[in-house]
Amino acid sequence: MPLRRPAQPRWPLWCALALALLAALAVAEDAAPLAELTVTAFGAQRLDLATGYTELADGGIVVDQGSGVRLEAPWLRYADGERLEATEAVLAGPFGTMDAAEVVLDLLGRRLLVEGGLTLRADGAVVRARALRFGADDGWLWAYGDVSGDTPTFEAAMLLYDTASGRIVLVPPYAYEDGPLLLRAAVDGAPLQLTPERDETAAIVGYDASTALDADVAAQLAAASEE
Repeated sequence: MPLRRPAQPRWPLWCALALALLAALAVAEDAAPLAELTVTAFGAQRLDLATGYTELADGGIVVDQGSGVRLEAPWLRYADGERLEATEAVLAGPFGTMDAAEVVLDLLGRRLLVEGGLTLRADGAVVRARALRFGADDGWLWAYGDVSGDTPTFEAAMLLYDTASGRIVLVPPYAYEDGPLLLRAAVDGAPLQLTPERDETAAIVGYDASTALDADVAAQLAAASEE
């Protein structure tokens, strides 16, 4: 009498599908991690199906893990992984801290855009301007419109700030004051680079002012002129 081979156990179809799904998710996570927003609402959240935005009418706190920006505002809305908009916001990030009237956080482009007025505090300096742009990837910040500052004291048409080194560049026309030193330039003058001088604790104790620009600063200004 021939021997029968024992029946092989069969995995249910749902097990096979579950394993396939887990494998696909693992591959997707390795290939393209998504920008993550941590949202703490002060009240109810309302999803607008027509626009894809979630509105926090009572405000809240949002942290973008990708750019390291933290934002708190009395009103905001966001499309997860794409864009965040807020008004009268208080921000903190690689650029320092900021009070801003109108904020757009472009999550896809990893850029922060501000309009309507702002006050920035960074490395002991205070900067006021009408508008601002910050790139999370390169760490450069641009401030535009009625730019003025304290510590150091200046006024300028536009300002460039390197968040990595603390260098400040004043784009003419500008006026820069450092004690008895007063430097001015008309609209056709040369930009002024302010390189921080630090003590043994890395605190800024002053700035070295020069119209001789570092190569990366000159490249940033050239790129901006082409936009």
